[in-house]
Amino acid sequence: MVKCTYNQRNLIIRSAVILLVVLLSLPLAGAVTVTDHYQLTEGINQVAPAWSPDGDRIVYSSEQTICTMNADGTDQKETYDSIVWDGEPVFSTDGKHLYFASEHVNPYSPKFIGIHVIDIDGMKRTQITKNADMRAPAVSPDGKQLAYLSKLSGNYEIWVMDIDGSNQTQITDSNIDEGAPAWTPDGEQIVYSLEGNIWKVDTGSKFPAILKENYYNSYDPVFNPEGTMVAFVLETNGAKDIYLMNADGKRTKQLTFSDQDEMDPAWSPDGKSIAYSSNKAGEFNIWKMELLITEPTLPSEPEYIEEEYVVENKNPIIEKLEDFGRSSPLTLIIGSFILSVALVIMFTMYFMKKF
Repeated sequence: MVKCTYNQRNLIIRSAVILLVVLLSLPLAGAVTVTDHYQLTEGINQVAPAWSPDGDRIVYSSEQTICTMNADGTDQKETYDSIVWDGEPVFSTDGKHLYFASEHVNPYSPKFIGIHVIDIDGMKRTQITKNADMRAPAVSPDGKQLAYLSKLSGNYEIWVMDIDGSNQTQITDSNIDEGAPAWTPDGEQIVYSLEGNIWKVDTGSKFPAILKENYYNSYDPVFNPEGTMVAFVLETNGAKDIYLMNADGKRTKQLTFSDQDEMDPAWSPDGKSIAYSSNKAGEFNIWKMELLITEPTLPSEPEYIEEEYVVENKNPIIEKLEDFGRSSPLTLIIGSFILSVALVIMFTMYFMKKF
C-alpha cells in the first residue's frame, strides 16, 4: 500500500477543508434566499403592513386603529383611532400622508366603507369617496392616482381615481369580486387576484390578462421595486404561505413554510425585505423577512406545477424534504452535494489515520 507523507496528508486535508468552506459560503437558494424572519409586533389582529417611501417606517392596521413603527419594530405609535373600523393604510409617495379605508359613521344614512386621507401625524382627516364600499387604496408610483376596490358597479372591481378623489374610472368588469390592487413600478398596469388566480390589467386599454394560473388559490400579488418579481400568497391544504414568481408569471419559489397563515406581503423600497402578516405565533402580527437576492429573476429551474394528488401516509421527514425540494430544487441539489463532500472528507481523514 502506498503511504502518504506527512506533508501530502496535510495538503489533502487542507484542500478538502478549503473546498468545504467555499461550498458553504455559496448562496444556497439561487436567486433569492431568506436569511432571517422576525416578529415586529405583539398584539391582536396586527395586519396589512405598508412601507414608507424611504423604508424607515411601516404603517399597519392594529385592531381598528392605524399605527406606525420603525422598520425594526421599535417606536410603535398609534397614529389614528376613531370610533369605527379603520384599516388597509398606505403611505403617499412623499411620506406626508396616509390613505386608508374606514367605515362611514354619519347617522341615519347607509353604512359603507370609504377611502380617507390623514396627515402623517393623524390630523386633518379628509373623506375621498362616498356612497358605496370603496377600499384597499394603492398609490401609483408617481403619486398622482389611487387604485382601489369599489362596489359602485355591484361587486368589488378595480377602479382608478386621481389622488384627490376626482375622475373615478372603472378598470375591470366581472361578476366576481376582484382582490386588492397593486401597481407595477412603471405605473402602467395593476396586478390583482380573481377566482384564485393572479391577473394583470393595463390601465389604459383596460384589457385584463391572466398572469399566473394555479390549482390552489392565490392572493395579494405585489411587484418588487425593480419590477422583476412578484410576491404573492398561495393557499394550500388550508394554510397560506408567501411565494415569489418572475414578472412574467414563470417560475415559483416558496418563501415561508408554515401550517398557519402568512399574508399581506409588502416589499421594502430597497427590495431587500418583505413585511407581512402572520398568525404563526398565535395572534396575527407583523413579521419581516430579510432577503439575499443574487439574481434579478428566479432561475430557470423546473417549476412546481400544482396538480391534484393522492394523499399517502408518508414519513413526515420525507414529506418535508419533498416540499423543500419542490420549492427550491437547486438548494436541495447543492445541499446534497455539500453533504456528500463533507462525508468524503470525513472518510478521507479517517483513512489517513490508518496510514
